[in-house]
Amino acid sequence: MNAEVIATFGRHLLLRDAAGETLMARPQGRSHDIVCGDRVRCDRVGSETVVVAVLPRATALRRTSLRARSEPMAANLTQLAIVVAPLPAPDLFVLDRFISAAECAGLAVLIVCNKSELPEHAGLRALLQPYRVLEYALCDISAAQAAADPALLEPLRAALAGHTTVFVGQSGVGKSSLTRLLTDDPAEIAIGALVKDEEGRHTTTASRLYECGAARIIDSPGVRDYAPAIDDLAPSTLGFREVAALAAGCRFLDCRHLQEPHCAVRAAVEQGTMDARRYESYRRLRRLYDRLWERRPAAERAARRR
Repeated sequence: MNAEVIATFGRHLLLRDAAGETLMARPQGRSHDIVCGDRVRCDRVGSETVVVAVLPRATALRRTSLRARSEPMAANLTQLAIVVAPLPAPDLFVLDRFISAAECAGLAVLIVCNKSELPEHAGLRALLQPYRVLEYALCDISAAQAAADPALLEPLRAALAGHTTVFVGQSGVGKSSLTRLLTDDPAEIAIGALVKDEEGRHTTTASRLYECGAARIIDSPGVRDYAPAIDDLAPSTLGFREVAALAAGCRFLDCRHLQEPHCAVRAAVEQGTMDARRYESYRRLRRLYDRLWERRPAAERAARRR
């Protein structure tokens, strides 16, 4: 039979079959590359359900592992929602890396600004102004207030409708709180998948897919850092929308927008028409991209240059 992976717990998988029933399964062999959102083929082996194949993915969000290899985080998505909040303080460089991954994977981008009830929210809105200029979708929300007044969720519901969206972001920004409010059955969120971190906050330890009316949401564990899969990034722009728009004006077709002469990207930064912090984010990702490629075998590096 075929089924969809709706949760992953190490080598344990929770599947939903075509009839809507859920069942536990395990992957065949030693494969660990099965993720939430995957569509899989299963067999019965004795009393167990075993996943024997992963069906082709339409899209995937991937990251770079410590060994400089690409590994999937979620599959068959249409949208990436990066949840930020005034507290904990947002890391905009991590935000940029998630956006780069989404751009290169062909996913819509939604920036969800949670905890809008806090006085620090005005400062967060100012920090996010460059993303509004770039026409990224932003949605202000307060999970705390929406718990008492569900009507406050409507703008977020509208932004999620028709999409399979993965929620990503730092620990403590409220991804699971929002998912709990949005899902059709809040009891589905397994308490066993939540633990407390060192500061006493509840945090998700396993990815899980939820049906939320007209939307589907994958809630993922919080991150401190994120490196996009280097195999997926566009080599010339790294998924930076404004760099892609400016690059045609560079003198050299292979301009890396770092030190090359007559670079339209650096000129835009100097003239104030490209955000300087976003450009610094591009520079950091460019250096990381190069370092990670240098860790790949020589044959792979040579094939990349062809």
